[in-house]
Amino acid sequence: MAKILDGIRIIDFTEGHTGSYGTMLLSDFGAEVIKVEDPKHGGDVLRGAFPKNEAGSAYHAYMNRGKRSVCVDKSVEAGRDIIRELIKTADVVCDAFPAGELEKYGLDYDSMKEVKPGIIYASLTGYGKTGPLSNTAGSDLTSEALCGLMEMTGFPDGKPTAHGSRIADQFGGVFMAFSIVTALMARDENGKGQKIDISTADCMFTALEDWLMEAVMTGEEGEREGNGSRAIAPYDTFEVRDGYISTAVSTNRQWAKFCEAMRMEELIDDPRYDTNENRGEHYYGEDGLRKKIADKFRDMSKWEVEELLRPWNIPSGPGFTVKEAFENEQLNSRNMVVEIEDKALGRIKMPGIPIKISGIDDKPTGSAPLLGEDTEPLLKEICRSDEEISRLADEHVILCEGRDA
Repeated sequence: MAKILDGIRIIDFTEGHTGSYGTMLLSDFGAEVIKVEDPKHGGDVLRGAFPKNEAGSAYHAYMNRGKRSVCVDKSVEAGRDIIRELIKTADVVCDAFPAGELEKYGLDYDSMKEVKPGIIYASLTGYGKTGPLSNTAGSDLTSEALCGLMEMTGFPDGKPTAHGSRIADQFGGVFMAFSIVTALMARDENGKGQKIDISTADCMFTALEDWLMEAVMTGEEGEREGNGSRAIAPYDTFEVRDGYISTAVSTNRQWAKFCEAMRMEELIDDPRYDTNENRGEHYYGEDGLRKKIADKFRDMSKWEVEELLRPWNIPSGPGFTVKEAFENEQLNSRNMVVEIEDKALGRIKMPGIPIKISGIDDKPTGSAPLLGEDTEPLLKEICRSDEEISRLADEHVILCEGRDA
């Protein structure tokens, strides 16, 4: 089945998580993504990242499924010549380097647009390619810290806390993929390339929601709330007999339904709880609303709560571990748990494609590449002979699968 991005070729300099999820999404939708990996350092750092076994890394298998690998040393002129020739065949170039890195090698947008005006360059870095930190190597953690996300994450009596996953890299990857698709659409209209500059700190800054606007309106800092919300109550996670369950009551109408569903009708007309603002004001404390709900939930199971709330269309969800989530009926029904035949690891489960489009297959395209497995065919595509390929491999300019680096 044809995919939306069939025929689009991407030269991918991204490494680690930053950018790799974005280019993986593009690969899932049919783009040919060619990772440029460094033969001196064993390729992408994710190849050795935990969780892994002696055969390879599951992290790498997930972030790089469906891509190709060309192993070329860009620090030498012969390697740069190869990369330039490959860029000439491409539609998009992606990187995750601090400002100035590609410029050192003459592989930057301004250099390459002279020979290919329609080329699109998309960069995803911690801080972006402009500003006082543009030459600084950022990370997911430092982006979360700089934009304020860590300050709002955690419980009031705790320290600023990072998100449990690499949320800034993930979020930034989605923004990068989106920007590339929009740039491709614009090029279809005007034939012009684009230079795209995405910062993970910028991306996460936009996600701080009410904290941002409170700082603007009041000049005051918010207070960490754990799983609760100042604006909505109850919007929280509660302990039940067999774990945890979350529920979100966003409107006064939902509040009345919640009270009826949970057989707590006496709270509906209580003036302390008749509006979101009042519920929030009287939420905590020994006689607070949270304690009343927590006491009600404590002796129930996840599914008992679900059975009461679901018929009333009250948002609720049992808390699962990650291992349990892989077996979750809802996720599996949406093809969000897929099994890939990885070239290094064999059959392995991983998350599927979260974007569902009618008429478009939502199955991932295939395995992550072995290091340098596509070097030889790609060099032959740009008219390099067998003799030259052997010489470049002997000189350690390139690495081909199966050859000693």
